[in-house]
Amino acid sequence: MSTQAEFTKGIDKTKIIRVSEKIREAWNDYFLESQYCQKQINFGPEEKTNYMGDLLNYFDDTVELLERIPLKSNYQLAVYDTVSVLQLMYIGQDLIDELRFVFKMPQSSGADKLLIRTLRNELTGHPISRGKNNNFISSVFFTRNSHGEVIEYLRYHKDKDYKPEVIRHQWSELVRMHEAYLLVNLNDIFATIKSKLKRYQNQLVQFLEAFPKLSFEGIVTKTEHLFETFFEHSSLCSRSNLHHFYQNQDLHPRYKHCIDCFLRDLNLDLLQVTADLKQFRADELPVLNPQSDHQVLTKIAFTESSGKVFTAKPMQSNIRYHFSKLREKHPVFGIEYFIESYQDDPVLLCEMKHMQSAIADDREFYCSYEYLRHLFTIKGLL
Repeated sequence: MSTQAEFTKGIDKTKIIRVSEKIREAWNDYFLESQYCQKQINFGPEEKTNYMGDLLNYFDDTVELLERIPLKSNYQLAVYDTVSVLQLMYIGQDLIDELRFVFKMPQSSGADKLLIRTLRNELTGHPISRGKNNNFISSVFFTRNSHGEVIEYLRYHKDKDYKPEVIRHQWSELVRMHEAYLLVNLNDIFATIKSKLKRYQNQLVQFLEAFPKLSFEGIVTKTEHLFETFFEHSSLCSRSNLHHFYQNQDLHPRYKHCIDCFLRDLNLDLLQVTADLKQFRADELPVLNPQSDHQVLTKIAFTESSGKVFTAKPMQSNIRYHFSKLREKHPVFGIEYFIESYQDDPVLLCEMKHMQSAIADDREFYCSYEYLRHLFTIKGLL
């Protein structure tokens, strides 16, 4: 007759995974993106890979496997499960210490950790233990009472003159100890993360406060130092391109338009990120406005997905689609199509002729494209 497996309540997965998810969110949104945040932690080549994702996934797996602890009435089956469960707890401790290392924290400690590691080492890692010079230290073996709710084994240790001693623990006791260890350490790690993000938030707030007083070069340099991901939104938004637009802004409105878009959207993004950081540190869930059609701030006006700045009049059917194809230098809906379609408007025609002459120069072409988008918008065509 087969032995029916029974289980006792394990650790509370919900409370633990919730904190690990917040750590994952902080990593993906801030530490993986910001060099300023990376400098506050141990961020090496391995952290640039999917290392943290793998680590947290592995950690969550160990937690889920410990939700229910198997109880076997059969001694031999119980030994098998005991070894497995103790190893899972041991791995969880190692993963906690790896997280603490990444965020520049000392290794975990305490009686809860020590007991689990001692049990795992004696019953799974080194049932026969020898020290330096191969000196015998201890040996252990499970007793026949080690099943169900109980772990029990005999130990012969040199500190006890190798006299047998019975070591006995309840699974419920070990589960509560491991759960407490995980929660204390995860909350400690999360508190450290929030402290580091507070420093980042303060730097961004100071940047915002100084924004009106900084030179253009100062703004670009500060953005590179604190908010470098902003430059990833468009190939136009680079130091060299921005300097070119700035130096030529008095020659034609298209260059001034690109500079104005850069400053406007940078300011908006800084405001959004500081608000996001404040909300994250408060450990609140994001609240979305159900009446808003545009929940996410547009990152940069140089991209195809630029946000709405002006209220447009009724537009020609398919004009948005056609205009997006212009950006792609489409063979059908390209610059020639627009020149032919809007040749009666001298302002639009002049800018489209410039685009046509700069079709091989991406910086000039896309700068002109953004200015043309602006012209189409204020004319109610987009």
